[in-house]
Amino acid sequence: MTSLSPKPLYIVETFVGAGGAHLGFNNAGFTSLLVNDNNTDMINTLKMNNIVTDDQCLTCPIENITPLMLETKCKGVDIDVLFGGVVCKGFSLAGVRNPFDERNYLYKHQLRLVDILKPKVSVIENVPGLKSMLLYEKCDETINTFSKYTQLSDANKKLNGAKSSKQKNNETYADLSDEIKNNKATMATMLLNIDKHKYNIMDDIEQMYKQIGYTCHHKILHSDKFGCYTSRKRIIIVAVRNDISKTYNFPQELDTSYSLNDALQLIDYTQNNNPSVDIENRPMNHAVKTVERFKLIPEGSNIADIIDDIPSDLQISKFYSRGSTQRLDRNRPAPTLVPGHSNFPIHPWEHRSITVREAATITGFPNNYKFHGSHTSKCIQIGNAVPIQLAYHIATSIKKILL
Repeated sequence: MTSLSPKPLYIVETFVGAGGAHLGFNNAGFTSLLVNDNNTDMINTLKMNNIVTDDQCLTCPIENITPLMLETKCKGVDIDVLFGGVVCKGFSLAGVRNPFDERNYLYKHQLRLVDILKPKVSVIENVPGLKSMLLYEKCDETINTFSKYTQLSDANKKLNGAKSSKQKNNETYADLSDEIKNNKATMATMLLNIDKHKYNIMDDIEQMYKQIGYTCHHKILHSDKFGCYTSRKRIIIVAVRNDISKTYNFPQELDTSYSLNDALQLIDYTQNNNPSVDIENRPMNHAVKTVERFKLIPEGSNIADIIDDIPSDLQISKFYSRGSTQRLDRNRPAPTLVPGHSNFPIHPWEHRSITVREAATITGFPNNYKFHGSHTSKCIQIGNAVPIQLAYHIATSIKKILL
């Protein structure tokens, strides 16, 4: 899965993570110029795998990147693509979607860099929930609300944790439920009071691109339609500089699809990826009760599906982490690999969570790829990565308007 270009095509990437999108673009013939992330483990992962050199890295929050830093690193090179998988925690429909989460506004810094660097193409990758996310203009009224709302949001997180603990121990928690409900009602009233300051993030992104001279395209892509072993859905925003004459079209979906089993068959369990030599392929040492629970979960099911039918000493809350209680189906693409309690979902037929190596292969990383940091950090890096095959097809579609 590599493609050469008749002329160098340069890519700069922010929020680069473990390099999923970056590898996809490299495989399509793009040359790395600069990467940025505020997580040292992720930057070290890229350097360990010789994806970039130390001189090609900016390890800092995107808010801290200055025009001088970019000028020093990029040295006047004409940049073809600026890619940014802007932090998506606040946009995910699976989360609390706190409209005042500071990370929600990082897209403004991404667009600030677009305005400075003026790449031919700017790409933003995110969860589909970005499209419907409502944010608030910053002013004295919203900033004051931000502080109070966030305090209640944080309080509810702690209350939900205490509630979950009581559920596991079969203790009553009606008082906690009432407090959570009251906090939610107060938070809803707060939002109503500042409704006049509300705006849609997608509308703002399109308007900002227009102001700095770009034509914006966006589409939700299903990764399993592009040769991936996982079925992530992602919104891809491609903004083309107005002096580029060719019209951009998103990549066409493939006729061929792949399953989890196809990914697992790529792993050399006997030699190169044998757990004795490949640290990334060493299974977690699960507790005895955890293994006993795993044994009861059918392939393709979650423990919540059977919780009422298992022995009482093995029962846990239905609200327990989906990651560590879901057994994968070998005949289907893997769902989005969100690590739960530092481990991934359960292997289709073995009674353990999948390994870092297995998760990485499902995401499209080469089987000799190394990850820097703790086991938890490695899981997060893979869980956040753009599937490499999806990035490759996005890259090849962009090449068509650049060459």
